[in-house]
Order: sequence, then structure tokens, then C-alpha cells
Amino acid sequence: MKKWLLALGLLASLTFAQASDEVYCAIEELACEVEVDAEEVINFLRMKSLKPEAIQHPDLYVTTYAWLNTPYRYGGNSRNGIDCSRFAYMLQGKNFGLEGAASSADMFKAGNAVEKHELCEGDLVFFRIKQGRISHVGVYLQDGKFAHSSTSKGVIISDLEEPYWKRYFYKGARYTSAQ
Repeated sequence: MKKWLLALGLLASLTFAQASDEVYCAIEELACEVEVDAEEVINFLRMKSLKPEAIQHPDLYVTTYAWLNTPYRYGGNSRNGIDCSRFAYMLQGKNFGLEGAASSADMFKAGNAVEKHELCEGDLVFFRIKQGRISHVGVYLQDGKFAHSSTSKGVIISDLEEPYWKRYFYKGARYTSAQ
């Protein structure tokens, strides 16, 4: 067991070293600001099949990690509970030009629609779950993964190819041409 833990620690430090220096420094700085461990963030991202070396906006990932498992609460906007649109606004709004927190449907209308194959880091992803209308939103990360506040699991990272999300995916939206 000791050898396994030692090997796991060595592997974690090697994978952490593989992230580009710029991304590593940004993640380290941001992790310090939100009081999480930068190595834990990198290890979590790798566990979710995300590539730290491909990250363009480290704040999306560090903030998501810091809020993981925060419960879902309709209308919530704190660590005691947050809903999907407020979580998406918190992650995306300050960095990508989304103005004002609103419902997921209002957020979609405010952006420029993009198809699934056009998604870029920081785009919002929208789902038609309730009666065929837009009723859920998340923030696209990379490789089909997105961060969101799930009604059943709270803040998590999910994959657009999971059957549930694939079934209800509608479109993405972009709020700035800088991506």
C-alpha cells in the first residue's frame, strides 16, 4: 500500500509538472486566492480527463473546483446553495462579457448561438429539459466537459456525451468574439 501511495504521489507531481508553466502559475495563484490546493486542482482535472496544458482560462477550472459539491438551491447564490444560472454567470460573466444574472433562457437570448461542434472554453451550454424550453445552463470547459449546478448533485463537471445531457442538449452561446 505504501509503494502504491508513493507511486501515486510521484505520478501526481509528474502530471502537475506537465502543465505549461504559464497555466501552472495561473492555477497556483488563483488556487491561493480561493484557498484550495493547486496540485489538487490539477489532479482533479486529470481525473476528469481534462488537460491542464490546454487550459486557456484557468479561473474557470479553479473556481469550479472551489465550488464543487455546493448544493443546488433554486435562486441560491452562495456556498449554501446555488442554482445553474447563477453558477454559470459567476463562472462566465466576469470574464466573457455576459451582463447581469438572469434565467438560463434569458442568458441564451443574450448570446450568439453556437453548435456543439463549435464550442470553446467559456461558452455557455443550454439544455431543454422542462417541457421543451431552455431550463438548464452550464459552462463549457473542454473535450465535451462542462461545469454546472445540477439539481441532484450540486456543482459538478459532466460530459455532453452522457446520455442524459446528450438527450437534452440544445445549443451553446458565446458572449465575446475574443474566444
